[in-house]
Amino acid sequence: MDQHEQVDRRGRVLDAAVELIARDGFDGVRIADVARQAGVSTALVHYHFANRAQLLTEALTHSLSRAEQRLARSAGEVGRAGADRRLADLIDFALPFTDDDVREARLWAELESRAAGSPELAEALARLNRRTEQPVADAVAAGLADGIFHDCVPAEVATAAQALLAGLSVRLTAHDPGLDLAGVRELAGRQLSRLVGYAGVLPFRPLSAVLPESGSGTATAPDADTAPDADTAPDAVTATGTAAGTSTSTSTSTSTDSVAERGESAGAGRAAVGRRRRAARRPAAGH
Repeated sequence: MDQHEQVDRRGRVLDAAVELIARDGFDGVRIADVARQAGVSTALVHYHFANRAQLLTEALTHSLSRAEQRLARSAGEVGRAGADRRLADLIDFALPFTDDDVREARLWAELESRAAGSPELAEALARLNRRTEQPVADAVAAGLADGIFHDCVPAEVATAAQALLAGLSVRLTAHDPGLDLAGVRELAGRQLSRLVGYAGVLPFRPLSAVLPESGSGTATAPDADTAPDADTAPDAVTATGTAAGTSTSTSTSTSTDSVAERGESAGAGRAAVGRRRRAARRPAAGH
């Protein structure tokens, strides 16, 4: 087997792991299931991944890398230069817009639920948290250098931003009747503007430009002409339900707002982790 084929098969294994763990939960997935989904032998899965814990952390890393690539590609396509635009886009990056967001969030929930009892997984979670915070810190540092942000510490803003967005995501997941995706986006932008001393409203892209196109299976939004910015965005994003078991979860979701937080500090307590995990699997109201 040449190197290209090895990389291809490893990628297929990770894709399969992302799909199955997000759908069934880590406890509900066997190595044989992943191998079958990927179209490879069980021995090959064991060859690439020493144990199930490694498969979980690398599946999440793989999912996060794909999300980062989408973010970079999107920013390049629309010419989103400037620290304020970058910070607005990173807020969107942390919120539930696509099916990929839902799958990634479920992987975070699985990793968080196990990190409290495993030093190895706790280290992996802390590493991934730092990875998601760094782009925010970089954007804030750039804004300070450009003179559009003031009187703030980039690393502290990044930590606070992640905590804020994580908490709001949990409430969206729980279908808090006082919150919706558009409102949460505006709220997060307003609070982060205050944290970085930004004079004005963060320049978000139109919500309709961020949401998947109609028919792609995750969310609906009005035309760009009727949603030019967060202030005129719709009050709700439609979502479909999820179903969950107890010991072997079979939860599935095509919801944009049925998503757990992307993670918070590795020192979060076990009780908070449990709440996030339960929220990630809670069925959508009314479905």
